[in-house]
Amino acid sequence: MASKRTAAAVLLTLLSLAVGAAQEAEGPKPLVRKDLLVLGTGEIDPPLRDIFRPKPAAASGRPARPSVRPSPSALEPEPAPTFALTISYVGSIKSGGRIIALVLRGGQTLPVSEGDEIVPGYRVLRVTAEAVVVRGPTGETRTFAKQGDRP
Repeated sequence: MASKRTAAAVLLTLLSLAVGAAQEAEGPKPLVRKDLLVLGTGEIDPPLRDIFRPKPAAASGRPARPSVRPSPSALEPEPAPTFALTISYVGSIKSGGRIIALVLRGGQTLPVSEGDEIVPGYRVLRVTAEAVVVRGPTGETRTFAKQGDRP
């Protein structure tokens, strides 16, 4: 029985040596199978155009636009929008001798009182039970009347 084990061990050793020798003769397997690559002549065709330059106007099929210089009036900055804030005055609360207005802006109800800034540049000047007066960034004022049913 010992001779069978010894013979099996010798056989496995010889087999592993034969496999190792065969692998060393071939070398390590490549990561890319070069036998599957299609090889050309080795020369690359020149590019049709530089991809980093815009296409010429004539090649695009559209007529070239003549260069137009803007008039001096077009170079002047446009005036700022007069009053871009839109709010709805929905009610008020009287607390501690002052009136707090509830305004609706962008789906949110905001409590504001005199001197508060609703958004940067838009400040509340006056709050009454009937209206809210707001001053804009360019100094113009706008009055927002109370919305809803009045008794």
